Amino acid sequence: MPNRIGTTLAATSVVIALAGSGRALHRMPTPAADVSTAEGWIGYLAENPDTVAIAVDDGNGGTFEQRPDERQPLASAVKVVHLAAYARAVAAGELSPDERVPLADWERWHLPDTDGGAHPRALERLGVNDPEDTVTLDEMVSAMIQESDNAVPDYLRDRLGDDALREAAAQGGWDDFTPPTMLGNTLALLDPTLDDSSAVWDAARRYASEPAYRAEAVQHPAPEDLFARVDRVQRFDNTGSAAELTALHRAIADGSFGAGGDLARTHLEWQPSTVPGFEGVGFKGGSLPGILTDAVTFRRDDDTIATTVMLASGMSDSDYAEALESFAHQEMLAAAANDPDFLERIRCAM
Repeated sequence: MPNRIGTTLAATSVVIALAGSGRALHRMPTPAADVSTAEGWIGYLAENPDTVAIAVDDGNGGTFEQRPDERQPLASAVKVVHLAAYARAVAAGELSPDERVPLADWERWHLPDTDGGAHPRALERLGVNDPEDTVTLDEMVSAMIQESDNAVPDYLRDRLGDDALREAAAQGGWDDFTPPTMLGNTLALLDPTLDDSSAVWDAARRYASEPAYRAEAVQHPAPEDLFARVDRVQRFDNTGSAAELTALHRAIADGSFGAGGDLARTHLEWQPSTVPGFEGVGFKGGSLPGILTDAVTFRRDDDTIATTVMLASGMSDSDYAEALESFAHQEMLAAAANDPDFLERIRCAM
């Protein structure tokens, strides 16, 4: 999913102005559901209490939660765990961020035309245009966060092992994490015979290691019932709660994650904050047909930290498309984290 948090922050002051002065908020009507505006997202949250999980902590005592402990599809928001595992391995001296990795090793885990153009965009940003090129391991990780490349997390899972991912999640307060496979889940979208978690990971590793299987897999046409298949595929481990995602992001933002936390935070805060009052804004979101996720942390100049997480699933085709066009949900989350009046609007609507 493209990252739009920079323009979102620029628009936050406008959204906050819409929130009003805080007077008589309890009498303000709930806006109509409209995923193209931050105000409209308040209405969407109110109308969809069973399919959206949200957790907001503004760092100044203001909080709001809706279904924070319910497991929801995560899409690419889960990649923060792979980032944390990589950062821990670097801190422990097990990996070097400067290690040169052949492009071919990266692309063994890439299924073309299934990531919304994330991988080609990453190669363009990195100036990679020759199959014989190499990239640094840290550049690969940057592609996982900035462009949301889907090949890198499986590369890291295969290289580090599942225990490393579980331990990284636990270090950030996320217990009982089960590693997913982005490649395997995508293969399962194309091949309905892949019907459980072990099968999809086996398929991903086979794709990476067997050229004949890889050549066969890329010939699978995209299914017409893609939306219907996403719910099935999301059962294959890539789920989590807003509370778990919040815990890991906050641990990275406030330094309590420990070894590797600084490197992870640097990657999450790759987009410099241009808004006065913020030292850094870290974020990672994701999307799949009908699924929209985002986790954002705000580190302020006064040392307070706000966290916001939203996990939405079951979106209609039209709402999903409109939400990706507007990114208004990020404006809503930014306003909820940084304006008490707007947060109260959400609370009163639920």
